[in-house]
Amino acid sequence: MKELQNNALNGNFLCGVVEGFYGRPWTADQRKLLFKRMNKFGLNTYLYAPKDDAKHRAFWRDLYSVEEAENLTSLITAAESCGITFIYALSPGLDLTFSSSKEVSCLKRKLQQVATFGCKAFSLLFDDIEPEMNEADKEVFQSFAHAQVSVTNETFQHLNQPVFLFCPTEYCASRAVPNVKDSGYLNTIGAKLLPGVQILWTGPKVVSKKISIQSIQDISKVLHRSPVLWDNYHANDYDQKRIFLGPYDGRSTQLIPQLGGVLSNPNCEYEANFIALHTLAQWSQSKPIESSKDTVAENDSITSDIRLETEIDDDDDVDAVSPVPGAYQPKLALNVAIRDWMEEFYRQRTADNRTVSLHKIVPPCPGVPSASQITTCMSVTPTTTSTTVGAKTLIVPPISAITNQIVGDMPANFDSYIQPSMSNQPVNSLLGPPCADADIDSIESDTDSKEPMECVPTTDNEDIKTDNEYFKEEKDTDSDQMQIDTDDADKLSEASVGNSGIKSEDRLTHEDIQLLVDLFYLPFEHGSKGIHLLQEFYWLKTNANIVTENRKNQEQSNEKISEWFSRATAFENTVKDVGRMADRLFKIPNRALLYDLHPYLWDMRGILSLLNSFVKWLGCSKEHKSAFMSGDQEPWMFRGGLTAEFQRMLPIDGAHDLFTNTPPEKPSPKVYTIRPYLPVDESAVYNVCRQTCDDGFDGTEVFPNHPELMGDRLIGGILTTSPEYSFIVEDGEGICGYALAALDAKTCLKKIDVAWIPAMCIKYPKPDKTLALTPAEEIMMSFYKESNESIPVSLYTEYPSLLKMDILPERIDDAMVAKRLLACVLSALKSNGSSGVHCELQTGDQHMINFFSRLGLFALPSHDTVIVGRKI
Repeated sequence: MKELQNNALNGNFLCGVVEGFYGRPWTADQRKLLFKRMNKFGLNTYLYAPKDDAKHRAFWRDLYSVEEAENLTSLITAAESCGITFIYALSPGLDLTFSSSKEVSCLKRKLQQVATFGCKAFSLLFDDIEPEMNEADKEVFQSFAHAQVSVTNETFQHLNQPVFLFCPTEYCASRAVPNVKDSGYLNTIGAKLLPGVQILWTGPKVVSKKISIQSIQDISKVLHRSPVLWDNYHANDYDQKRIFLGPYDGRSTQLIPQLGGVLSNPNCEYEANFIALHTLAQWSQSKPIESSKDTVAENDSITSDIRLETEIDDDDDVDAVSPVPGAYQPKLALNVAIRDWMEEFYRQRTADNRTVSLHKIVPPCPGVPSASQITTCMSVTPTTTSTTVGAKTLIVPPISAITNQIVGDMPANFDSYIQPSMSNQPVNSLLGPPCADADIDSIESDTDSKEPMECVPTTDNEDIKTDNEYFKEEKDTDSDQMQIDTDDADKLSEASVGNSGIKSEDRLTHEDIQLLVDLFYLPFEHGSKGIHLLQEFYWLKTNANIVTENRKNQEQSNEKISEWFSRATAFENTVKDVGRMADRLFKIPNRALLYDLHPYLWDMRGILSLLNSFVKWLGCSKEHKSAFMSGDQEPWMFRGGLTAEFQRMLPIDGAHDLFTNTPPEKPSPKVYTIRPYLPVDESAVYNVCRQTCDDGFDGTEVFPNHPELMGDRLIGGILTTSPEYSFIVEDGEGICGYALAALDAKTCLKKIDVAWIPAMCIKYPKPDKTLALTPAEEIMMSFYKESNESIPVSLYTEYPSLLKMDILPERIDDAMVAKRLLACVLSALKSNGSSGVHCELQTGDQHMINFFSRLGLFALPSHDTVIVGRKI
């Protein structure tokens, strides 16, 4: 790639990366790799501003220790050797007293210390702070803007007027009060800041879908200089389920002469930013070609500073521009970036001491009317529900339209319950275990080397593991059609996954990477494959009545039936493509890249397998009602991008606890599959029942001569009378769990009394004694007792469906497998009108009571037995 050309109108056009997100900062070695990558791409600027790095923001007054100083000096030197301008930023605005000479001296002393490390460029950031001065400052300064200007100008002159960036508190148009043109704050900043200080700006919004030329010209007039764009387009710190692998877009190359630079604040996961930076570099080196997109006006009617744009524009085809040589076309740029990125997957790079990257997970809060607002790196913004591919508006489920309406109805001053908070214990990214190979060049090479990938989890993450307490803590988890991660990952030698050890059929293809990108595309649009999956599942779900009506009437197959099954098969094949891509990804030598992508792909595979299981159930269901298709579900605004779109399309979209998960700490190739129960599964299901019949544990030795007895007593009746609502989960060894249900518990129990119990009396003769019965004889005797299983009217009204569920804990050590299994059953029941399920347990079955409580089934009022249930 050619060296970045400085823009003639702007002098030295800054183009590169700002590490400005909330969450675990990058490591020193990752930053050094970044500098080499930026040099290769032709990018020239790096802004050091990690929000959760201790001495950047929370403890900005503290000087660096000797060890920290050495490491920071090493970073600055590494950047300089790669031709990268290293800009050191400080964020003192949380508690700085602007009128205190002691405080200002402390600020200057801190930056002067960094200057002795060789740093020649600096920045002061006043973003994400309260726009009010304390009482001492009010006595000295006319306004908050005057206070910031005073400290910034003094610091700028103290450092002998180096390259200097300033981030205002009103850093985007939606935060300007009352607007950009009339903002007293921005006008003061523009008029009073010394001309050599450049000002950062994020565009119309915190995360801007588009940035028009006119909007930049407007802010330039107010600031009396061209802004430097702090671009949050690929930032993902506001949503732990989203990562953005799509190309740089929504910014005309005609903006380049209007800007002082562009700095991308990308994904928190370092390895996930290859395409974002590659395409930014292509954009910056392209010819400024005019297109219809360049003149898009801002929507003046949108006044809320907490909304992301979700509108769909007819002229949104980024590649509609005539293919003029040198013009930037995002889709073409993406293809080039994917081609180059594929090399990175097969570099030898380890993930020593590394667990998967975990964002702070905030559980759903029922008390909040909508979760439409979510934390960004700079503000609170809503999840996008845009479903566009280029200029084409694609038809997607009306549920998305409902959520869009919710966003539109949200008041501008509504505060989210999810705030952009730092870790309780800020981390120090300048300290850490040394890299196994001190020579950073060897890390970038194809030879064996080590890169420490330290995980510094926040205290919030420690609370997330409660769901896995039932499972073995020493094992890791992941799943394919569910998720699993076992100790197989630990056994995998890094040396064994080198290029020479990978078969050609196990290597990732360009199509695999394109599929990966499509599943995690951009904040305002899904990729084409993602849109296709949404459309196909919606069509299959809404047309399932074709299959059930045909089965009821026993009609001959027709074209509609054939079309449904053909599209169902195609949907399953696409889900398999995702699984195949994920399996290939697991085998790449670049373990650091795998660890960064794995949590997101793990979650995506899980939800897709759930959809596929539901489609399979629809294909064999005898009944199907479409009442739940109307969109009358709880009006909750989901986070989570494409995975959340899929979740919204299930009939149990309100069961948030079944979709809240913690990614496994280490990736694994082990696969679980959930599917509808088939008659041939009976023996294997009986085996699972026998191995879990003793309060979740193996009861084989209790009934050595009657291996089918417990199956006949506990689940045989429901399998015989109501198999259509039953699902099983299997791994490589076979079936390892089941969830069986009856839509109408009363009807099911009557059928069991009439048909099943008499058959069991024939199979198991009545014991000829009544005392000193063996456990097996006691079970046999129960078949001869008069049934007194009556369901209280109040319970039946709210929890009409019956549930039986067991898993083998030694085979399933991931809590999400049980959640997905239950989600399949609840989806099937809800789609036919059930409002709740219940399960009867013995009083002493404490283990199973705890198991069901983790799945959201809690004790209901009853007399002799324990009954747990949950609403659907």
